[in-house]
Amino acid sequence: MAEPKSYEPEKVTAGVTWKWKKTFSDYPASEWTLTYYLRKNGATATSFNATADGDTHLVTVAAATTAAYASGIYDFIGWAIKGTEKYEVFNASIEVLPNPTNASAYDPRSHARKVMELIEAAIYPVFPQIIAKS
Repeated sequence: MAEPKSYEPEKVTAGVTWKWKKTFSDYPASEWTLTYYLRKNGATATSFNATADGDTHLVTVAAATTAAYASGIYDFIGWAIKGTEKYEVFNASIEVLPNPTNASAYDPRSHARKVMELIEAAIYPVFPQIIAKS
């Protein structure tokens, strides 16, 4: 098995295990809990905690858990927590790709490709008229 990456992913796939590790000198796992929150469209979708591996936080989200996540772009926030103290240690976006075993929901096109095709479909019918007026 490959060593987990030491940074948060930018893209993950629903239906597979997600795994990475983080080390914060100010928030060692032996003293602090690392909790991640996924939020889509402003609503909290889920949260999960890292486990301590010495002073390193090890994040493992089971395939059975990720299978329930809808594809899309999520706010991805990490907090270090100890007692009443809570600090934001990560804030970015993450793209959850569709579960490839769920054929009805799988579309391999990128978001940019989908938008481009919608734009092309909208302008294509009027494009010959625009050319004819030139």
